[in-house]
Amino acid sequence: MTVPQPSAVTSLTRMVAGVVAWEGAFQISKFFLRNLPERDDKERTYKRAAASYIVSFIHAFFLTWAGWTIVRELEFGGASASAERLSLYANDDASFVGFVEIVTIAFFSYVVYDLLHVIDQYPDLGGVDILAHHFGFFAAALLAYAYGAYPLMLGWLCTCETSTPVLNVRFFIKSWREMEYTLPNIDAIASMLGMKTRGVIAGNWMEYYVSVAFLWVFVAVRVIGYGYALIRLTGDLKLVDDNFIPYTVRAILYTLTCAGLMLNLVWSYKIYGMCRHFRRKVLKQRDDSGDKMS
Repeated sequence: MTVPQPSAVTSLTRMVAGVVAWEGAFQISKFFLRNLPERDDKERTYKRAAASYIVSFIHAFFLTWAGWTIVRELEFGGASASAERLSLYANDDASFVGFVEIVTIAFFSYVVYDLLHVIDQYPDLGGVDILAHHFGFFAAALLAYAYGAYPLMLGWLCTCETSTPVLNVRFFIKSWREMEYTLPNIDAIASMLGMKTRGVIAGNWMEYYVSVAFLWVFVAVRVIGYGYALIRLTGDLKLVDDNFIPYTVRAILYTLTCAGLMLNLVWSYKIYGMCRHFRRKVLKQRDDSGDKMS
C-alpha cells in the first residue's frame, strides 16, 4: 500500500464528526422551519419531514459531484490498473485517497444519521424498503471504508444520488399542492413555467412531469450506470487476486452490491407504475375540467 490507512481512532472520530455535522444541518433547517403551521395532519407531516429533505438536498448535491469526480478519475484518469479500482490504497495519489476517504465518511455518516431519522419518523420518510436500503448501505459503507474497498464502485454508487434532488422536488410539489398556505408556491411556479392551470390541478401536472423525470434519471444512474459498475467490478475481480480484502468481506460487499441492483430494478418498476397511474389521473382530470397544460 502506498498510502497508509487511517487509524481506528481517526476513523471513529471522522464518523462521529460526520453524523454530528449532518444532524447540525438538520437542526438548523428545523430551526428555520419552526414557525410553519401545524393545523392538520398534512401540515404537521410536512413540517416534520421538510428539514430531512433539505439535508437530503445538501447530501445529494455533494455526493453527486463527488461520485462523478471519482468516476472520472478512475475511469478516465491515471488509474489504469484494476488494483487501483479495487483498492483505494493501491493508488499513490495521496490527495485523491484523502478525497475518497472524506467522501466515504460523508456517505457513511449520512446513512447513520438518516437511518436514525427514518426510524424516528417512521413511516413519514419511508417504509420497510427504505429501512432495508439503509441497513444494506450501512454495512456496505462501513466495510468499504474499513478496507478501502472498491473505490470505483463507490464512485458509481455516489452518482446514484443524481436522482435524489428530483425525488425531493416531487416531495415539495406534492406537499405544497395539498396545503392551502403553500398553494401560492404552486401558482408561482405554474406562472413561471407558462402553465395555463393553477392550484391543485397545476400541482398534479407538476408532480406527474417531475415523476417522469425522476423515472428517467433513476433508470439512467441507478440501473444503467449502477449495472455497468457492477459488470466493471466483476471483470476487475476476475483479473486481480483480491488479497487485500478478506474473502468474507468480499462476499458480503458483492452480495450487497447485487442486492442493490435488484432493489433498484424493483423500484424502477414501481416508479413506472406510479407514473402510469398518475398519467391516467391527470388526463382524466384534464378531460373532466377542460384544463390543459401549455
